[in-house]
Amino acid sequence: MFEEELELALKEAEKFHGHLGPFVVIGVRMGKIAKRILNSTNSENDALQVTAELPLLTPFSCVLDGIQIATQCTVGNQKLRIKNSQKEITAYFQHAEPGKALKISVNPKITEALINKLSQGFSNEKLAWEIAHTPENQLFTIEKP
Repeated sequence: MFEEELELALKEAEKFHGHLGPFVVIGVRMGKIAKRILNSTNSENDALQVTAELPLLTPFSCVLDGIQIATQCTVGNQKLRIKNSQKEITAYFQHAEPGKALKISVNPKITEALINKLSQGFSNEKLAWEIAHTPENQLFTIEKP
């Protein structure tokens, strides 16, 4: 079930973003994890908000499109806030209900490995599917504040 749901979200992300790359997949996965753990819905009244901290340069900023697709928190509806970061990629997911918050950080070794592979000419799409199938405990640190 989860694999099928992820695949549908990735197809939507590819259409929205223009191509499928590893950083958009990271964003989709972050959003899906947060929605699952916080038991959040995609309803119009959902009180989920996200603050993403990441380098505001491509390919890192592609994470933002993945988060938007997975959560429907966007810059336009003011449920997604963006902060520039020097290196780390972290998203803070906050629900209106007390105690429903989550911090998800990308493993810096994953980010470094992706940048190295991209600079060596590896296919964006190939790396995207690798990230899609990497266990979440290898990709992320997940904390409840």
